[in-house]
Amino acid sequence: PVPMETAVLGGTMEVPCLMGGENCDGQCKLEVNIPDGAQTGHKVKLKGRGMPGLNSRQKGDLIVELFVETPKNLTVRQKELMREFAEISQAQTYAQSQGFMGKAKRFWEDITGAAAQ
Repeated sequence: PVPMETAVLGGTMEVPCLMGGENCDGQCKLEVNIPDGAQTGHKVKLKGRGMPGLNSRQKGDLIVELFVETPKNLTVRQKELMREFAEISQAQTYAQSQGFMGKAKRFWEDITGAAAQ
């Protein structure tokens, strides 16, 4: 899960590596750049970090799907800050739902790496 503050501000996280290699002890991690404003469902592609092809030694891409975690058990101070943020936020701060066609377009762009026409 991506902490809410990392999703809002951007940052880096470590994710487990699928293909370790000779010197891997099974605890390998890959660094993922989380863009600011990341939403649950956003996909980050790590080129050449996935599984090799069936008839090839060339590695595919690793796709990391983000899941933004909402914090629980906030302190009094954290709740105060969240209320203050809510008061100064405007509607344009939040991304609007794209609906089915927007999601389909984004899915196509994610799997092809090209913008849909």
